[in-house]
Amino acid sequence: MKPILVCLVGLAGLALAQDTIYKLRVSEWRCAPHAGGVVVAQGTVVNQSGRTLNNLRVNLRVVDSQVTVVNGVPNRKVYGTNSAPIALRTLPNGAQSRFEVQVKPTRSQGVRCQIWFRSPDALQIPTLVPGQ
Repeated sequence: MKPILVCLVGLAGLALAQDTIYKLRVSEWRCAPHAGGVVVAQGTVVNQSGRTLNNLRVNLRVVDSQVTVVNGVPNRKVYGTNSAPIALRTLPNGAQSRFEVQVKPTRSQGVRCQIWFRSPDALQIPTLVPGQ
């Protein structure tokens, strides 16, 4: 009987968690190498979640531009990663904020940038990110 109760509590928790959906949209961004081998991603993010978001961070990962397949699994080599807070600590619904994050990757040629956003409340926030 106890395993069933645990499952029901778990399912109820999942149902409540689905109510907390965050949505962001990156309206524009760019990522380019700068002096000293540093790669900088910067742009603007818009809160479309329906609620105020706090302490958002932008994450940047510099990866190989070519996908390799290892044991049937697609894989990209990661050359560097970093995160930084967005410009506004509190981002109301409908508001936008600038962001900038930089990393010094181990390789800067033949690479591609990936960005995503997170907060203390959500590991990764679903975000619409246009191509570079």
